[in-house]
Amino acid sequence: MKRSLRSTVAGLVVLGALLATAPSDAVGPGSRTAAQHSDGDGDGDGDAKIVGMAAPADLWSKRIKEVGRCGVEARRIYAWLAPDGKDQAKLIRRSVRAGMLPVISYKVRNVQTLIDGGYDTWLEKTSDFLDNLNVPVTATFWHEPYADLDPADFRAGSWRFVTRMQTTDISVGPILNGWLLDKKVPEFASFTSPSLLRKWDFIAVDSYQSGTAEAPGDLLPARAIPLLATWLDTQGLPDMPIGLGEYNGHTGAAIAAAGETILSTPELWFALAWNSTTDTYSPLAGDRLTEYQNTKADDRAKTEC
Repeated sequence: MKRSLRSTVAGLVVLGALLATAPSDAVGPGSRTAAQHSDGDGDGDGDAKIVGMAAPADLWSKRIKEVGRCGVEARRIYAWLAPDGKDQAKLIRRSVRAGMLPVISYKVRNVQTLIDGGYDTWLEKTSDFLDNLNVPVTATFWHEPYADLDPADFRAGSWRFVTRMQTTDISVGPILNGWLLDKKVPEFASFTSPSLLRKWDFIAVDSYQSGTAEAPGDLLPARAIPLLATWLDTQGLPDMPIGLGEYNGHTGAAIAAAGETILSTPELWFALAWNSTTDTYSPLAGDRLTEYQNTKADDRAKTEC
């Protein structure tokens, strides 16, 4: 076990429940996972953590000015699968020009059509477009699928997606609902399978602090990282790269705890702070902004500025 710091994360729920859920058909690590820790630029910082940001496209410029460009090395992009494979092409190309890893989440208009092969050409064109960028990118099918998709449909769609999208430069993996790891581990596991875990390049979650800004909860965004890593141990995948597609908290302490866990977890590949207004989480400001800036400025984070 490589997780000496994980037991110190405030708000971490008991991990013992995870160990009781290990399936009998746990699989060994996939063959492509080592490539995910390399940024491909030959500078030797392949183990550095990629810290990024997620924000709506119309607010991106404002948010990047607020946090400071330096150290923001990934951008979350939300797209629809399209006939020409180029939905959100401008944002993707802009991210590449800025030296950021595009962390792209794709959805489809009709999941059954995807499962039946009706979007195969769209998938191939999307893969060609991304592959021709000649830089590492990540691609995800239907992030946070819980309550949106039946697990069986998600698994079938994910298999169609990964087998037609994955290339040397395109790393494919899911972004699942991190809160399921608190007390609904079987539901979390239902969106995976031994074959998908063997095929995916990484597995990520979105993770947020419980409670509200007025009454912050005890469950911190950092908790999902050790919970996910420990669950992967039970699947026989201790070295599989993991990520946070989105994270946010109500306090500076919550953002700081997330940052330290991101930077100190060996398997962690990328983590992107959600930085915009929602019903629950406000944009990063005050000590929350300062702690995010501290994370991306840390020596353990990848920086190209």
